[in-house]
Amino acid sequence: MDATLEKDGHRYVLMVERRLAHPPERVWQVVTDRELVRQWFPCEIEGEWRVGAPLRFHFLQGEGEGLPDEDLRGEVVAIDEPWLLEYRWGSHFLKYEIESDGDGCRFRLFESFEDPSWGARNAAGWEMCLENLDLILEGAAAAKFAAEVWKTKFRRYVAKFEPAFGAQDDPSGKHALLPEEEPKEPT
Repeated sequence: MDATLEKDGHRYVLMVERRLAHPPERVWQVVTDRELVRQWFPCEIEGEWRVGAPLRFHFLQGEGEGLPDEDLRGEVVAIDEPWLLEYRWGSHFLKYEIESDGDGCRFRLFESFEDPSWGARNAAGWEMCLENLDLILEGAAAAKFAAEVWKTKFRRYVAKFEPAFGAQDDPSGKHALLPEEEPKEPT
């Protein structure tokens, strides 16, 4: 799995794709059922899955502390069960596309935002989320968030995105789950 980042007008679109060994209907269940969503998505989502319905996002481990209220609100933009779900989360737009692929499906997560410096951090986070989505589909428990795993993925995406999109925002020390890195001693 490798995320891409592209400019689209005045916004940027991050796309993470994963082939899943499950039919679209099963994947749809895991991306829309509240109890299953909270196992792979970074927060709980409150609201109905119908176009125009308001949504509210509740972080489970303090990550949303200090965010403006608007960043914790959204609304459903489009829905076509079991193929498409699109919604606004603050100023970001998330879209899930599910496409049949043999005995499974292709799952694509798109995130649209205005600041290209968020590309690497969000790519690393969504990659971990989709790994957990796959675990949930397989009947396994989601992996606990591991800051070192995220940081490894983040560094890979910094190297990939920085040449085209500039410096990437490192939330270490500012995010509840990402402690500041310890300075490395010279060798």
